[in-house]
Amino acid sequence: MIKLLVCCHKESEKGDDLLVTVKAGAALKRNDAQFDFNDDDGENISLLNPAYNEMTVLYWAWKNYDKLGDPDYLGLMHYRRYFYFDARREDVRLRTKVPKELFREKSLLSEEHLELLLNHGVFLCPRPSKRWSVYKHYALTHHIEDLDAAISILKEIAPDYAQAADEYLAGKESFFFNMFVFPKEIFFRYAEFIFPILERYADERGLSERMFVSERLTGIFIHQLIREKKTPVYLPVLYREGTLKERVSAYFSEWKQGKGLKAKARAAARLFLHRRKESKRI
Repeated sequence: MIKLLVCCHKESEKGDDLLVTVKAGAALKRNDAQFDFNDDDGENISLLNPAYNEMTVLYWAWKNYDKLGDPDYLGLMHYRRYFYFDARREDVRLRTKVPKELFREKSLLSEEHLELLLNHGVFLCPRPSKRWSVYKHYALTHHIEDLDAAISILKEIAPDYAQAADEYLAGKESFFFNMFVFPKEIFFRYAEFIFPILERYADERGLSERMFVSERLTGIFIHQLIREKKTPVYLPVLYREGTLKERVSAYFSEWKQGKGLKAKARAAARLFLHRRKESKRI
């Protein structure tokens, strides 16, 4: 059985036997949209979503795997970014609304087709983006001190990944979006690798900004799998951007709500971290 999580923030619709929609940051803001699950159901870190972003959905899946039916494979996509399940294609951008049935047909989204792809490799991931070195790209787009801190933590608590980290950061192929389809055992290994690093990172660096380091840690994990001769199948990404009117409306809506939601999120995160520290003392 294969389950593909779709990380959602706003309006969505329920999935089906293959797609599973999960509301990210549900503990911070509920709405009337229908989802298959909320990421604050069961053991979770939903309150930390403004910093962790889609990682709160992955944490929820890790800690509540049985609620998904204990699938053999688990994947993650986003409500605006999906895998295009045709390895021959380039990335695709949709700027018009497409009916769900037509979208599935054109993107080759079916469990049968996924099984065929997985016959050619151990896992699925986005086709790598080739540009500057991963380290230089991060330095140009974010605060390099954050990545340095994350790698220092990695080398301390996950030293088996140290060589993969050095190779990946020096290389020019980046795996973005935290998207993948992993066998169950690799997904659990991934979660056990990345979340202790992010937890320690949050303690040391705080939660005032998004953890862009998570994408680089995921890339390091994928690179380690490749070093272990676990064959990937690279897939293009399909971007569902919506019409120009929808994109402009969404931008101003997010900008208008941003200050209040971020302030609420910071307060919730402080409370979450305080409770965690208190529980560790017991």
